[in-house]
Amino acid sequence: MKRIFYAGGSVVTGDRTADAVLRYAQALAQREASDIIDIPIFAAGGISGRAQLLVGPASQLLIATEIPRHSEFDDDVFLQTIEDKMEWLLRSKGQPIDADDFGGEEEGTAD
Repeated sequence: MKRIFYAGGSVVTGDRTADAVLRYAQALAQREASDIIDIPIFAAGGISGRAQLLVGPASQLLIATEIPRHSEFDDDVFLQTIEDKMEWLLRSKGQPIDADDFGGEEEGTAD
């Protein structure tokens, strides 16, 4: 379990989620881009919740190990989405973009 400190506040989330947020923020910074992400958190009273973070080149994140008060959790759909986004961001700039990256057809193609 880890605590993400961000913009004067903090949230508690799973280890893998916190690590993915940090790696994604780094990938975005390398491309001078930003994104809003929705992550699973432990809200007040230990209930599960969600938090939205704006991450990008100006993000100043600090992630610290938290004393476990609950069982560890991570959102596998979130983690896969972040991995896919990082893969797309870190491709070399010269590679063509696959229409599947954005869930649509390539512009100018006909059936």
